[in-house]
Amino acid sequence: MLTDTKLRSLVNNPPAERLELNDGTISGLLLRVGPRGRPTWTLRYTVTGRGGVSERGKQMAGRKFYRITLGEYPVLSLIAARAKAATMLADADRGIDPVERLERAATVRRGTMAELAEAFLEDHCRGRLQSAGKAEWIMRDYVVPRFGDYAPKNVTRQDIVALLDDLKKRATKTATMDTRKWLSIMYSWAVEKGRVDFNPVAGIRPTVKSTPRERVLSLEEARAVWKAAQAEPYPSGSLVCLLMLTGARLREIGNSQVGWLDRANACFDIPAAAYKTRESTIIPLIPQAMQIVERIPKPPRGDYLISSNGGRRPVWTVTPEALARIRQGAEAGVGRKIEHWTIHDLRRTAATHMARLGVDEIVVERVLGHRIGGVKGVYNRYRYIEEKRAALALWAAELLATPSATNAESRKPRKVRADARPKPAPASVGPASSPVPTSPQPEPSSDASWESFVGWSAG
Repeated sequence: MLTDTKLRSLVNNPPAERLELNDGTISGLLLRVGPRGRPTWTLRYTVTGRGGVSERGKQMAGRKFYRITLGEYPVLSLIAARAKAATMLADADRGIDPVERLERAATVRRGTMAELAEAFLEDHCRGRLQSAGKAEWIMRDYVVPRFGDYAPKNVTRQDIVALLDDLKKRATKTATMDTRKWLSIMYSWAVEKGRVDFNPVAGIRPTVKSTPRERVLSLEEARAVWKAAQAEPYPSGSLVCLLMLTGARLREIGNSQVGWLDRANACFDIPAAAYKTRESTIIPLIPQAMQIVERIPKPPRGDYLISSNGGRRPVWTVTPEALARIRQGAEAGVGRKIEHWTIHDLRRTAATHMARLGVDEIVVERVLGHRIGGVKGVYNRYRYIEEKRAALALWAAELLATPSATNAESRKPRKVRADARPKPAPASVGPASSPVPTSPQPEPSSDASWESFVGWSAG
């Protein structure tokens, strides 16, 4: 039976001659691999009613076998290949040739909004835009389900207005605004490429207005959320804890990669291409944050640290189920209902409490990764790395302290000035005085597998 370990070995050490290996789980699923590597999945099958099998399943003389290529490993994983093969074999058992089904689907979808959306994502978004993930989400969840089989030129302004009105009733403001935005961007791209003659979204006003959020969690609420997040397993629990300790954007931590982690200097070193402002940046990791990161075993299938599939892809956000558990745990911790809050509110909360503690405004802005405008932004190229670290350590001391330990002295504002040169890890906020987060997961040993750490198995 094929396993991921065996497949990775074939990729790293290709055989001298071409091999064809049976999966051993799905009948007819084969893996071809030669000296060049590039293992390829194929499926060998028969179709009920054709050649060798009657509609009653009786063997007939002259069995007719077909073969179809499914894709290359590891782009098509072992699990995905088995699932795809099982679906095709089920069609074949019902007398439907999988190849013909694929051809019919391609014919139906060619020249449709579904095809246009895929071409737009591939040509304009993937690998070019940091917001490519959001564009894919909008196309997958809102545009293609509604207009997938439409010809792009047949989508009218009335159709788009009807979609936006529908989303206004059943979706979030963000989803509604982003659907209009990405539809307009896609059509503008299509006009430029000569695929359509005009943009039907032009002139359509937003059906909802964006209202800046102002929600800031109190110190009591933030501590309760922190404790509830500690009780939530990886990846969602670790993601929330790191967001609270860094004040970073969701995508900065969610997209963090093994290569970004600088253990010697205790920070994430994010390249310009991966950062919102298109400038390289440093996110300091105070001791409590470093301990969370250090507990994550090296992902076996990719570079992403916060991942549910072994590092192949990053998590997009905290799962709804995990967020619900964290909210419920926080409310149980304070003994009352907590006003609605979002993941992004944690960032605003960190910034607000750092300002309350006396951290200089420019240091707070640097912690948040905001681009400084005006003369300061042009001439002041200092990166404030240690000032950011000291500010985050100050915030962590407040966040992790127990209410009884927070005396009057600890509540006094303690200034972190922009021109100060604090030490990287003040003794007052080091591991000895601030409780280090625990986790429901066992401490992984040096040979612990990714699956045993995250509670996730490849099957």
